[in-house]
Amino acid sequence: MARRVWLGIVGALAVVAFVFAGSAQEREVTLRFKFSPKQIRIYEHQFSGESTMTMQPPGQQEVSFTSKVQGKLTQRERIDEVDKEGKAAVTMTVSGDLRFEMSGLPGGPEPPPEMNLEPLSLRFKIDPLGKVSELTLDPSEFRDRPPVPAPASLLQMHGTSWQGLALPEKPVKVGDSWDVSLKVEVKVEDRKVEVEIKGKAKLVGFEKVDERECAVIEVNANLPDTGKIIPHLVPPEMRENISAKFEGQTASKFWLDVANGLVVKAETKGNIKISMTFKTPTGESFSMSSKGTFKTEQKLTKVEREK
Repeated sequence: MARRVWLGIVGALAVVAFVFAGSAQEREVTLRFKFSPKQIRIYEHQFSGESTMTMQPPGQQEVSFTSKVQGKLTQRERIDEVDKEGKAAVTMTVSGDLRFEMSGLPGGPEPPPEMNLEPLSLRFKIDPLGKVSELTLDPSEFRDRPPVPAPASLLQMHGTSWQGLALPEKPVKVGDSWDVSLKVEVKVEDRKVEVEIKGKAKLVGFEKVDERECAVIEVNANLPDTGKIIPHLVPPEMRENISAKFEGQTASKFWLDVANGLVVKAETKGNIKISMTFKTPTGESFSMSSKGTFKTEQKLTKVEREK
């Protein structure tokens, strides 16, 4: 008798669990970013990467070396203003510290094993779907800076969707996918450059993170070619003498706080290829290329309001 009662309870619990799982799978949710004026969001990034770089100095033999980098970056987002349609103007500032290990370097002075990334700010206009309609760069912030590894620069650029995540226009349920291909206009002083990202996103489930109910979203994307922006960041007399191309792919996972409309956690793995060519005043060329992988783990650490 007791055995039959116990089996009956187990069976009932199994049915409840099955029904609950089925209803969770069928649940539809509308995903939107939400912005509040003067709100400040602080994220911490754990970053690591490996790359191989090849250089061809004018009149010299080609040289190659490898590097590994690890570091911690802080990302500060300030919501400057929000219009009646929910579109926000946001200033994002990234800073941090990186540590290097290099091998195969040619002779000459070695770079320091550690590097401090001075704060770099970019300004965005974003709608509630995460589509960036405008990205503004101040060339003066890029000049007179030591070069930083490509993935760190890429993290600061962020591509063409907010946090690297574009949300679906219609409600979705677990298993649904949507396109995240976007184009955005990058403003550099009085010039405009268009970059594009292509990819797919999928809602894979719901989880709680720090008591926040989150939609878990996977994104696979091709990175935008931000190399075409490089000539616009140097003085006018140098623009015709420099060309660059960035290529890469990323696989990311995001935890989006459904109620508050913000990313609370993200993980990204990717690969990137970079090629750059400079022409010297004498007409000689200096070329460099880099190929590597990187990984970032991002976590929301604080949300506050500017006083």
